[in-house]
Amino acid sequence: MADLGTIQFHNARESGVQISLLGSGTYDHMGFFGIGGTASAVDLNSFQDTTVLVDSTGDPNPSLGPFGGSGFFTNTKNIGDPNTVELSGGGSGPGEVNIVDVNVFDVANLGTEPEFSQQSSGTLLIQYFASGVSEVNTFNAKIYAFDNTASPTTPAPDVTIQGFEINASGIWNSIGVSGIWKTMSNQNDALPFADHSNSNGYIARNRHIWVAAITARADSIGVLDDFDFAFEVQFA
Repeated sequence: MADLGTIQFHNARESGVQISLLGSGTYDHMGFFGIGGTASAVDLNSFQDTTVLVDSTGDPNPSLGPFGGSGFFTNTKNIGDPNTVELSGGGSGPGEVNIVDVNVFDVANLGTEPEFSQQSSGTLLIQYFASGVSEVNTFNAKIYAFDNTASPTTPAPDVTIQGFEINASGIWNSIGVSGIWKTMSNQNDALPFADHSNSNGYIARNRHIWVAAITARADSIGVLDDFDFAFEVQFA
């Protein structure tokens, strides 16, 4: 079988912090919590106040520091305003930010490696490395949540997951029905990313990067962990 390359997931705010592969038995989950971090729950019918790298039991990695440390993602929260997103890191931060000011990295030349801002406004950073020295364009990349007790086409239960892309120009790519946020509930209702194609100003390269802001609402009480995230991409 041909080598299809490698996909990695990182904390966008601390790009050196990688999310382990699901099922590795280590810190392989992106958890959504209340304002007190892993010690607090998301209020019913509300979106999360903190986003934290955790293991399958919901415990954070102690080596990544205390509350607000590098294990905490930039928290991007839907506050119901189509022009505004609330940003925070570990329960505090710049607060409400106009969507046009949300930025992650500046790419002067899309053929070179991006220079990341350590105060980036995205939640999740995704990297794709093509096999060997291959240089490729990418198409139809998307991310979505789904019911992990069923199939990728089954909606994630008891939660509402939404997101938007922050692309190389610092602007969002996809506009959802509720404003900037696009629902990403299953494989057929995913958050799409811009094609990294010549027509979009990208050149073929070995490494491709996407950044997404992600928000989650608790639609039921209790521990809500019957959903996973999946990322898909085509390349040529």
